[in-house]
Amino acid sequence: MRVMFCGRAFPEMPSYLIDAFKGQHEVLIWDGAFESMPSNIDVIIPRAMRIGPAEMDRSGAKLIQQFGVGLDGVDIPAAIERGIAVANVPGTGANADSVAEHAIMLILMLLRQVKATQESVRSGILGGPAGKALLGQTVCLYGLGSIAEAIATRITPFGVRLIGLTRTLDSAKTARFRLERCYPTENIKTCLSQTDILIMCVRHTRETTDLVGEAELRWLRQGGLVINIARGGLINREGLEKCLADGHLGGAGLDVFWEEPADPADTLLTYPNVVATPHVAGITDRSLCDIADEVCANILRFARHEPLRHRVA
Repeated sequence: MRVMFCGRAFPEMPSYLIDAFKGQHEVLIWDGAFESMPSNIDVIIPRAMRIGPAEMDRSGAKLIQQFGVGLDGVDIPAAIERGIAVANVPGTGANADSVAEHAIMLILMLLRQVKATQESVRSGILGGPAGKALLGQTVCLYGLGSIAEAIATRITPFGVRLIGLTRTLDSAKTARFRLERCYPTENIKTCLSQTDILIMCVRHTRETTDLVGEAELRWLRQGGLVINIARGGLINREGLEKCLADGHLGGAGLDVFWEEPADPADTLLTYPNVVATPHVAGITDRSLCDIADEVCANILRFARHEPLRHRVA
């Protein structure tokens, strides 16, 4: 099998899959320049790169296997039209655990004013600035999937009040997530008006684009924080910047952006109360190893003409 990683993002992915393959399959890396794209490829693995009809036809691939969850850049209708299978790896296990750890890190960095503390170190200032405690804050998980559950497990011991926002209420899930209360999305204003820290855990689709705009952000308590470890498109960018600029929001922790990689000149990056990371919430040794094992197993199924796991097309 000839397996091709597409694009330059997530540079450590190929080595993990090569280790999982144990020499059984050929792994190629293509940087995205169409004129140099190899042909006679069996499996494409996108790395934050659009895979459309031209790439499908040129490569000859019969399987597009995502190394993770997101398939935003894959033209699913074009794949179906060409009889190309598409599969991903759900954000569970070590991936969910890694994203949860990262979400909590972003929260703590904002509450403890990490940017300002580093400036204090450089300026020789001792004992300032003062941070805010996570203890006693009301944290809202918007979307109750595997990542939200992993966050709930880790953030509850900090002594927060944990609430949830979801499309469909489920008393069993409310108990499992340790939620004090769960609200349906039609009661979003009631939920957000008591929220200090909003964590976006929703899957990004056409319907959830701009799910949280300026109005929703202003429903948060004064000085509230927004953490996005899901997808940039879930939050309206203009609304977010307005609420940061006038001080309604106390800060934003962003692992994902509207266009990736993020533009280094993006004005959001100039705010002292914005902490940004380059889509690395799920990129840890344990997560990459687990995902590589799952991708490897699915490619082996494909080679043996067996049913694929997590097939979406």
